[in-house]
Amino acid sequence: MLKVTDDNYNDYKNIFDILWQFKATRILHIDPNVEYSPVIILTSWEKKSKSLAKRGLKEGLRDILTMMLDLPNAMKTELNEELINKGFPSFNQLVSTIKDTPQKVLKRGKIKNLDEYYIIKEFLADQTSDISEVDRQQLDKLLWNFETLTKKNAS
Repeated sequence: MLKVTDDNYNDYKNIFDILWQFKATRILHIDPNVEYSPVIILTSWEKKSKSLAKRGLKEGLRDILTMMLDLPNAMKTELNEELINKGFPSFNQLVSTIKDTPQKVLKRGKIKNLDEYYIIKEFLADQTSDISEVDRQQLDKLLWNFETLTKKNAS
């Protein structure tokens, strides 16, 4: 799982910026500097609360990486090169923290935190993911168990 700290915040923000620029220009075909740019929003959060910005960056990274899992190989290669040329981990390295989560959860038989919960929820929502039907049903059950336990603890 990605851990955003005060020490690595700027690196992860730069990675997020690269991912957003790539997504905006190559996939969405929009100006990456639009007013609703997640990088611009993140910068505004930094002024309000560094803690809020760190949480937002972590969630944003998880979301954008999850959305980009199914990019064509040529685009993944292009993104890998861009990240590596700027001294950052490759796209494949960044994605591996998310991609391995369903199998780790299945092996453990439990979703242990909200990060895993949201990753599993995204995988289940993606009907094109390569999860078998048996694994999909098990993950759905684990998701329901986590939701039930979370609601119970909140009461």
